[in-house]
Amino acid sequence: MGEFSALAASLLVTVLLWTSVCVGSVSQSRLLGDGKVLRIPLKRISREIREDVLEGNVGADPSTQEDNLRGKPGQGYYVQMALGTPPQLLNILVDTGSSNFAVGAAPHPFLDKYFDRSLSSTYVDSQKAVYVPYTQGNWKGSLGTDEVSLPSGPNVTVRANIASITSSSNFFINGSHWEGILGLAYSEIARPDSTVEPFFDSMVKEGHIPNIFSMQLCGTIDQGNATDISVGGTMVVGGVDADLYEGPIMYSSLRREWYYEVVITKMEVDGEDLGMDCKEYNFDKTIVDSGTTNLRVPKKVFKRVKQMLDAKTDIDIPAEFWTGEDLMCWKIGSTPWEHFPPMGIYLQGTSNSEAFQLIISPQQYMRAVSDGLGRTEDCYKFAITSSDSGTVIGAVVMEGFYVVFDRENKTVGFAKSTCGVRDTTQSSGVAGPFPHSNTTDCAYTVPQEDTTVLMMVAYVMAGICGMCMLLLVVMLGQWQVRRWRRSWDDCADDTSLLKSNTSY
Repeated sequence: MGEFSALAASLLVTVLLWTSVCVGSVSQSRLLGDGKVLRIPLKRISREIREDVLEGNVGADPSTQEDNLRGKPGQGYYVQMALGTPPQLLNILVDTGSSNFAVGAAPHPFLDKYFDRSLSSTYVDSQKAVYVPYTQGNWKGSLGTDEVSLPSGPNVTVRANIASITSSSNFFINGSHWEGILGLAYSEIARPDSTVEPFFDSMVKEGHIPNIFSMQLCGTIDQGNATDISVGGTMVVGGVDADLYEGPIMYSSLRREWYYEVVITKMEVDGEDLGMDCKEYNFDKTIVDSGTTNLRVPKKVFKRVKQMLDAKTDIDIPAEFWTGEDLMCWKIGSTPWEHFPPMGIYLQGTSNSEAFQLIISPQQYMRAVSDGLGRTEDCYKFAITSSDSGTVIGAVVMEGFYVVFDRENKTVGFAKSTCGVRDTTQSSGVAGPFPHSNTTDCAYTVPQEDTTVLMMVAYVMAGICGMCMLLLVVMLGQWQVRRWRRSWDDCADDTSLLKSNTSY
């Protein structure tokens, strides 16, 4: 009986271990099946171009917001903001590719000024740390709230979340003249988590402004022979300014509310299709991001674009220019724009059966830079680069258009900008809409694992586990019955002996 008991105990341990493996297998199968699915349904929405949404009660007159952006080529566009009580004025980079409102809050060699929390009577520390990494650079700090307003925007002040940057690496830029970053995307990508309400969300909820903003990034401002090249533009908070664009605004549906994610259906150089599967353009997403300077595309796309631009440019351009290693310079005012071909980027419209074209001029994909010699020449850097994280429609593309971020209708709109151009022979523009068989086929979706075989194996293992458990129960039952019978027999023998002793 001792051997049988030991065998039963050993079998019980084995079955329990086997059962844990089975359960673990089933759980893992479900994780593989559910954890990698990224399929966002596209919705057909109504579109309303609201040029009259600038309500007087919030003071969002577009004329008061014109020309409120400044910056330098390749260093971003910034707007002036007022933080705290009394207000401290800081220049803040406008970034549609992130969601945190963060400002320098400690001395830094690249900062002209910083937010001194101790001087604000309305600052409240949230007692929460925050860390934000970028493709290059990062910053650390702490979260708090304070009174914030846009002097050149709607006449409202809101209590907003502020990340006070206390340490950073390769984040601030020497000579850029901005001291913080205004993330204008959705809370899903806010750090440390989505509970941190972005500044624009606070403006909409507390300031009661319409859930829409728009940007006209004008690129380089013509300053003659001035050494310090600057860029300028306008951000309209709460609406659309009809003076900043011409022609229709064409809208692309947002695929998902995190970044401003759209879908590219086709790309061209000088009217010739790149001839690639349209999913390649959106691998693994396509976003509209004012905080990124260049047009960034996946490696395969970059290789093809570079080849076609080189082939269709009818003057000799060194290979090092197309790779971004060298600049191209010409005598001031003599850049041969007419020898460079235009590009075309087609975006999904507001339905999956149409697309429209963004015409990208050479002055967009060739970014003006300083020659470092006191502006003796007009110099340019190739502004298309390869990416490991999808396509980014950055500032160089946005500079050709008036871009409307209509969050209310979940769309991003593009129209021809009224900014002055450096070349009158070619200019950016919008064309369409054009019919498309199914634009949703171009959207990249994380492939779903085929778990059929794994689930079958898991169920078989679970069945074996069940049979083993049943066998164990039967064996334990038999052992218990035998033990009970033996105890009864021993008890009967003792009783008989007692009776025999008492009979004498």
